[in-house]
Amino acid sequence: MTEDELIGVLRDGGSADRMAAAKTLAARGPATLPGLSAALDDPDPRLRMWAAYTLGMIGDAGAVPALMRALDDPDPGVVKWAADALRRIRDGAGGCGCRFC
Repeated sequence: MTEDELIGVLRDGGSADRMAAAKTLAARGPATLPGLSAALDDPDPRLRMWAAYTLGMIGDAGAVPALMRALDDPDPGVVKWAADALRRIRDGAGGCGCRFC
């Protein structure tokens, strides 16, 4: 599947399919950061939550700016997963400079 197709599964798939898509995207690593970061601006809060979750799985500091913006999301689930992703990045890199470090 292409990155766009996998992001579509994050938006519209069932729970198991979303988890599989998140794992596949995470396995592709930092190359998926642009698409997942853009998904944090999608109108669908479920997609924003899954994008934040997946960015946390990748653990790359390149996602920090987008995740920091997601901390101000109106949906509490998005905020929760963005904060979790930032903690994962912080723990993996020894600090990311976010307000949680």
